[in-house]
Amino acid sequence: MLRLKLTAWVVTAGALLIAAACSSSRSDDDNRANQTDGGKGGAASQGGAAGKGRGGSTSRPPPPDAAGDGGSGGEAEECPGCKSGVCLEDGTCVDCLPSKDRCPSGEYCSEDNECHPGCKDTTSCASGICAEDHSCKHCIDDSECSGGTICSAGECTPACGTRQEGTSTGCSDGTICCSERCSNLAIDSKNCGACGNACDTGQFCGLTTCANSGEGGAGGAGADSGSCVQCRDTTLANICSVKKVTVILDSNKNPSDGNRVPARAIGAALRANCLPAPVLAEAEQDSVEALNIKTGQPVSDSSELLVVAGGPFYQNLEGYLENEALMPLYAAFTGDVTEFRRTGTDKVVASLPFAGDHDSHDVFIIQFTRHPVSGSLILNEQGFWLSGTVAGAYQLTHGILPELPQQDKAWYAYEWTDADGDKEPDLNEIELLDSGK
Repeated sequence: MLRLKLTAWVVTAGALLIAAACSSSRSDDDNRANQTDGGKGGAASQGGAAGKGRGGSTSRPPPPDAAGDGGSGGEAEECPGCKSGVCLEDGTCVDCLPSKDRCPSGEYCSEDNECHPGCKDTTSCASGICAEDHSCKHCIDDSECSGGTICSAGECTPACGTRQEGTSTGCSDGTICCSERCSNLAIDSKNCGACGNACDTGQFCGLTTCANSGEGGAGGAGADSGSCVQCRDTTLANICSVKKVTVILDSNKNPSDGNRVPARAIGAALRANCLPAPVLAEAEQDSVEALNIKTGQPVSDSSELLVVAGGPFYQNLEGYLENEALMPLYAAFTGDVTEFRRTGTDKVVASLPFAGDHDSHDVFIIQFTRHPVSGSLILNEQGFWLSGTVAGAYQLTHGILPELPQQDKAWYAYEWTDADGDKEPDLNEIELLDSGK
């Protein structure tokens, strides 16, 4: 099946969503303000398929036209006699000017007019936060650090020495020197519980039941011990192996309660059902430190589970992950049909005609993944329509969490059909369509 380019898909989907807004059934991702009083699903939801993710296109959006760092592309060099093209007022050639920084990516222009490793602005950092010392806050690799420091446990710090290996000497509280890098053994998938104990691809460093021995559940002392963690598969059976659950809210894009009520219901259910009980928090996507507030890229670690209810249109984090092909499934739109597809193979796992009564019928997905660079853990559930995200939250809280050890897949696709006419989900109305890792 031919797949439209992203821009064309967004225009087409937007036009159809506007048309759909005039009908009694409205899409989970059009800008509707419908709400319910809660019921079994918690509340009406927004966040489905139509939006900025991959949206039916196998290709990534083309990069914007660029003229290079700090220049307009065709302008003449200020100092033709200088190799760098820039000079001081007296004509002395220099590598760069802080006032007109043209250093390559990953470098900044210092006061001595030389390019040094470090960030120059918010675009240089995965987190979108460049500190005054030109190191990225919540760094994800060494290239985001300045002054000869390296990225250790999300912070730019000096390297520890070989003589300090396996000890906390030279490291901040709670970290151990592993291969000259300060590591948090409770969350580091390369040093899970001990230096050199690396988790396999598709795994993360998560809590074990012994972490519950510390007072306060996941916030207790046991949870900080390297002896209370092990490498765990990235499947729904292990979504409780975290110290903290943060519900990501989309108020900056979504004026109604849409995704927020079911997301909060999921967070509360995790807090109530997980042992040890995680710390529960919520944050707006344009203010949270767990992700880049502009791009949606996650920069938290595996001690924290980010809960995202809804699809890529309103949720920046889900949009980033689907666009970068980092989620198991993605939402697509192919004219008159909405689909959920496998990332990589494009296999359709669930589909639904755009037209129809979606107040009583929808498909939805529940999926869990680990960001391969930052280690961030993300739990996402989304339907195509308002009713689907509500049904997804209901299935997660009432069907999956009570039988969590049996949920050995990374993703599940379901279909909900209202059988009793109350337009609220029941477990006997939800059918499993497909699942996988």
